[in-house]
Amino acid sequence: MGRKSPQEKKRLSYAKDRRNRYGVNDKSSRKNIPRHKRRVNRANRHREQQVLGGVVNVESAADAEESLLRVRPQRWQKWPDATLGATVGWKLTRTENLRSFEAETLSPLGDDELRETLAAAVHLLPLRDAAILHFLYYAGLRAGELSALDLRDVSVDAVVVRGPRRRVVPIPAELRPLLDAYLRERADDGPAFFLSTCGRRVPPATVNRLVAVFGVLIGRPGLSARTLRKTFAVNLLRSGVDLDDAAVLLGHVSADATRAYLDR
Repeated sequence: MGRKSPQEKKRLSYAKDRRNRYGVNDKSSRKNIPRHKRRVNRANRHREQQVLGGVVNVESAADAEESLLRVRPQRWQKWPDATLGATVGWKLTRTENLRSFEAETLSPLGDDELRETLAAAVHLLPLRDAAILHFLYYAGLRAGELSALDLRDVSVDAVVVRGPRRRVVPIPAELRPLLDAYLRERADDGPAFFLSTCGRRVPPATVNRLVAVFGVLIGRPGLSARTLRKTFAVNLLRSGVDLDDAAVLLGHVSADATRAYLDR
């Protein structure tokens, strides 16, 4: 019998693991707990230590333990008597099904639909929300990239998208008046370009929810930030932009990624 690969060892470990909650087995390896859950554990420990302070208080310690047990572990619970491998496989299958459904339903807007959508945004939405919707299309940004924009990233004729694949996307003349109006209305002097009502950076979830709710409002329930991004990509190619140049503007690794994105 040959030596097992790390992947085989991991699958075998998952198949034997019948814990109903992460962390129940005190001899389990820390690597079996996903990184984001380890961060939650570390953050909770830090928070409870801050509550306890330097002096040990039995009552405060009991309250902290009760709070910690009540808030987090329930989110990690899986069904009884199921192996961790079955749980992970079910979650991966569900994620793949969601991606397939999104790929099948994600279709770019036609010229008339796009024109009506952008015009309705100006008339029905507040100035900031209309600027967000227009920015998603005219710059082809992801919701996370738009959320991360700072004031220094947006100039008169271009926007700098920072991240693993830094790129510069030109801003068309149609978008400039709306951005100027938003900047005149924007009273806060924080570094973020798009701010929430409480003066903080608009999170990606808010951007996605804004587009989805607006789509339902105008009778296009399938509208999303990715729909606008795909429309931007399709219109780029229709205007004669090379596939490699389109991949750079979209922030894709290669032209093959852009081609696969458009074929979905």
